[in-house]
Amino acid sequence: MKTLAALGVLAGGFLLSPPPRSVALALLWLGARAHPVITLAVVLAVAHAWRAGHD
Repeated sequence: MKTLAALGVLAGGFLLSPPPRSVALALLWLGARAHPVITLAVVLAVAHAWRAGHD
């Protein structure tokens, strides 16, 4: 369990409390249709917001 908790902290909490399915689907939809740089920026923004909301 300590290993899972450590991995969760390293992954920004995604392993222990993943974002809602709708967020993941929206990111997949955007990734399929947008420029890779835009997709990367949005993924980083979502990851930062999700991590900041669970600290």
